[in-house]
Amino acid sequence: MPRISLKMVGASGQGINSIGTIIAKGLKRSGYCVFGYREYPSQIKGGHASYQLDVSNEHICSTETTVNVLVALNHHGLELNMDEVKQGGIVLHVTPGWQFPEQHRKLIAERSLRVIYFPVDDILNRLGATAILSNVLLTGFVWSMLDQDIDTLKSLVGGRFAKKKALLELNMRCIDEGYSFVDPEQETISVPLPPPDEGFASHLLITGSQAMGLGAVHAGVRLCAGYPMTPSSPLLSFIAELENKTHMVIKQAEDEITAAQIVSGAMYMGTRALTATSGVGFDLMSETLSLNAMIENPTVFVLAQRPGPATGLPTWTAQGGLLQAANCSAGEFTRCVISVSNSQDAFDLMPVAFNLAERYQISVIVLTDKQIAEALYTQQPYDLEKADIDRGRLVVEPEKLKALKSSDRFNPHAEGGVSLRWLPGGDAATYCAQADEHDSIGAVNESGVNTKLQMEKRLRKFHGLKAGLPAPDLSIGGCNAKTADWMDVGDEIELLAIGWGSTGDVFRDVMCSDELRERKIAYLHYTYLWPLRTQELQRLAKRSKRIVLVEQNYQGQLGMLIRMECGLDIPDKILKYDGRPFFRDELLASVMERCATTAENEGNCSSFDYAGTSS
Repeated sequence: MPRISLKMVGASGQGINSIGTIIAKGLKRSGYCVFGYREYPSQIKGGHASYQLDVSNEHICSTETTVNVLVALNHHGLELNMDEVKQGGIVLHVTPGWQFPEQHRKLIAERSLRVIYFPVDDILNRLGATAILSNVLLTGFVWSMLDQDIDTLKSLVGGRFAKKKALLELNMRCIDEGYSFVDPEQETISVPLPPPDEGFASHLLITGSQAMGLGAVHAGVRLCAGYPMTPSSPLLSFIAELENKTHMVIKQAEDEITAAQIVSGAMYMGTRALTATSGVGFDLMSETLSLNAMIENPTVFVLAQRPGPATGLPTWTAQGGLLQAANCSAGEFTRCVISVSNSQDAFDLMPVAFNLAERYQISVIVLTDKQIAEALYTQQPYDLEKADIDRGRLVVEPEKLKALKSSDRFNPHAEGGVSLRWLPGGDAATYCAQADEHDSIGAVNESGVNTKLQMEKRLRKFHGLKAGLPAPDLSIGGCNAKTADWMDVGDEIELLAIGWGSTGDVFRDVMCSDELRERKIAYLHYTYLWPLRTQELQRLAKRSKRIVLVEQNYQGQLGMLIRMECGLDIPDKILKYDGRPFFRDELLASVMERCATTAENEGNCSSFDYAGTSS
């Protein structure tokens, strides 16, 4: 798969995101698939930050540890990121008089790197422009290195300043200067891109948070309440930006407890409402989660994961929230945990989450992480023509409301544990909704007989929910080859990988690598994480030479749930917990290593049993 990587590095607030975003939009318009990845410290200004773009004429959804072009906006980028430049790569910097240390001079020679000094201050002085336009100058030069049409870039930048003629003219002059710049010590430098695929020009360029926000609108969400906490904040901010278009009620609460209570009250009154948080913010919401279980009030919570414990790494990524989502709060009750993995299902799963919540009158926890929330995806336009809205056993017809009895609300004998539900204020019988154990009308009842009936009612939902959830997705063979009925796959699998969340796209990109196109490798991706379906996994395990768990946490939390549910232990794990996502090349190396080991041990491979160990 052809792939070119560019990385802009500098201090937070220096404008690296502006350069990356403009180039990404321009390349997408030119017919390329772009994937953007950001790193930045948990401080508003200063520190070391980066914005990397991976570009291809094929679909990609991952990033690499090495780059073809490094654009350093300060000397710290030269000090910290030189090792990441590939053989024959380009180092573009703006630091006058910079002297590379001995180890970097050696690196430049060994890798045949081309170093370009771009005199941004001199050009700005000549143009009479302020420092803020340095990013436009650099963007123009990078655009010329990529051999892209200057008119595309001018059209993109010009659209932002169409009503400000003087500023528009200055931006166009900066683009011309950057585009025409030639380093006197270098020949004309070009970074050849593969031929474009015009199909990408009509795609969206969107972050995971924006996709999830659009999905929430599509699901019929009319209220959003939250308290800012990275990496959930971009979702809340985006939904707030749409307020005038959607007329949604937006509330920044004083804390996470209040946000959860606001959303729960809105859902109780029949309005689809959403809240989002991260880490310890979700801890604060967990009491409300338990309350909703007792009163059987449908709710949806977005849990955006970052490394913990405590404050941890606020601006980095992890998959450490799975067990938290599946087990938090007091008592035993039915809940559903699902995880988005990219910009497509970040949109698709929001209506699903609300439909499940209302169908079973439970809380649904939607997991995302910093990588998904802030990554930039090249996304096919969404289907906005259809919206499947399932409000479950909600009674709204006037005649049916009049026929209701108070005891219908928490009827312990309701089919599947899901009783009739109706909204306060209508012409219907009343009932009590409160946190104590109660009888069918909601009145406090602590008798053993009633407690047993109500507990069994609430937990019967679990079995119906589990039976109705989709199977995990299976990718097999070469590049994203999927089978509709994957249980019919009869070939022996050389390596079966299991993962969830943002890991999925990276592993599928790995499977597209030339090194693995012909290998019998399969990847089983879990979107629905609790309740957990394991029967498909168990069947695949019996015909797999090797099974490996791929997660971004220390414990292998999905593996723990798998072992708890079916006894299958997966001792071979590829785990990452340094706050960074899986990079395509590093994950490929780990998979290749395991494939080589499996080949060496052909005929003496481990077989997996269900006693908790491999033999």
